[in-house]
Amino acid sequence: MYKGLEAHSLGSSIKCPFCNANVYRQEDPRALLELYVCPICGKFRLGGMIDLWRNGLTPAQRSSFYKISFELRSVAERAWGKADNSYFPPYSPEDLARMLEATEPSVTDKLSLLLRFLAKNTLHPGQTIVFDGANDYSVVCAQNAREASFYIQTLREQGLIAYLGVSVTPSGDQVMITAKGWSELSRLDHAGIDSHSGFIAMAFSPDRDPAEKSISAAIQATGYLPIRVDKMEHVNKIDDEIIARIRASKFLVADFTLQRNGVYFEAGFMLGLGRPVIWLCEKSDLANVHFDTRQYNTLTYADPADLQTRLQTRIEAVIGRGPLVRPR
Repeated sequence: MYKGLEAHSLGSSIKCPFCNANVYRQEDPRALLELYVCPICGKFRLGGMIDLWRNGLTPAQRSSFYKISFELRSVAERAWGKADNSYFPPYSPEDLARMLEATEPSVTDKLSLLLRFLAKNTLHPGQTIVFDGANDYSVVCAQNAREASFYIQTLREQGLIAYLGVSVTPSGDQVMITAKGWSELSRLDHAGIDSHSGFIAMAFSPDRDPAEKSISAAIQATGYLPIRVDKMEHVNKIDDEIIARIRASKFLVADFTLQRNGVYFEAGFMLGLGRPVIWLCEKSDLANVHFDTRQYNTLTYADPADLQTRLQTRIEAVIGRGPLVRPR
């Protein structure tokens, strides 16, 4: 259960607008906001027009509210312990619509999310902790507690956790991360799966600086750290540094303008890792893009301002907003 509830009592008749759990709600008439503390979705603030937005959704869209619970809980978990409610950005109908449209994590990703959640709540190897599937299913973007139970069982079958029975107080499954589980967490840390970075592959040329600034700004605006290897301090060979930085990144933005061979190599390397590549090219140079890569959906742009707007939209649609997004 979300730890922020320790300071609040839940209302018996006040329901979460997304998971229908009993919640604590505090209104701020001056800002036209409402603060919610939910055992499933965590702590969040909502702006106006939310009820009107919800009423306009189809039953199919409402059935995907668990994706909203997942994103809200993810932010709340990172911000646990923050006493300042202004740290929690107010979510608008546009924000919530984006969450509904976001790509759902794969089963493999959900297993990794669960293992990381268990590790975050483990003080030391060998400690037994309780996973409350009835309230914590949202941390893995599960639709309900039964789906979360499936992931617990799978981690157990994979030997990544040991199952030690059911706990009554607090309620939930008693589990412990095994040595194999800690090794898997170490592997994930080096695999970039939970990275906060987006690698930029593009021509190193002064006349490309305006485009680089737009790419960096778009990555930052979506909550990630832009990485361009020529901007980083290091003592390694440049090729080794490029490979290491790509491995440590969640996604790669490849701008093929000026047709540099290195950009093709870096994009191909990221594809080989099985991670997303966002393809860019200035419209004036699009005809020169190599034939073998034309099957990819390349985002074209006319100028740096157009590039920043379109790239930010593409990252949010393909990757989703990252953990470093600034409060509004």
